[in-house]
Amino acid sequence: MTSRTIGFDLDQTLVDTQERIVGSFRSALRAMQLPDVDAEAFRPWFGYPLGQILAQVSPGADEAVFTPLYRQAYDVDRPGTIAPMPGAVEALEWLHANAFRSFVVSAKNTPAVEASLADAGLAHLLDGFHGDLFGEQKAIPIRQEGAGFYVGDHIADMHAASLAGAVGIAVVSGGHDEHALREAGAAAVIRTLAELPEVLTRLS
Repeated sequence: MTSRTIGFDLDQTLVDTQERIVGSFRSALRAMQLPDVDAEAFRPWFGYPLGQILAQVSPGADEAVFTPLYRQAYDVDRPGTIAPMPGAVEALEWLHANAFRSFVVSAKNTPAVEASLADAGLAHLLDGFHGDLFGEQKAIPIRQEGAGFYVGDHIADMHAASLAGAVGIAVVSGGHDEHALREAGAAAVIRTLAELPEVLTRLS
């Protein structure tokens, strides 16, 4: 039987943080007197580390100046809403009722992970979280937590699951389609987290 511990990516897997990310970027860029960026420009980059997103949407912007301005906006001013992704509350409640442990591993820094989960109303349904980790780095806490499963929307999440010896479950709520996620190693692909209990019952 596979371990009854499950990890989750955060952005666009458990919580919809798009409005706050875009709003915080725009706030920081305004403070730096740099051109505004269209919201659609961010879509392929949600879930990446902050510096990588900045390099894509505002090339040449000084990351050292940008980062504290972004952190002030995201952590303190909190523009835009953060909400659970479809099916997230129900999936986490089902996990709790069925004696699963659940935790988050995110590229966001740890205070931002904590704030995002609190604002989405999900903090009480999780057993812990890890921040400041992207791509293959996520495999470290997934392995340390003894997770049998890892759920994410990014091909890097599926790579991390494989490296950690966990079963990768992909949700097509981010920037990658089913084909790309399966190519990256996903054992199952779901449309929303509402389908997660059925998949876990089948794979456990």
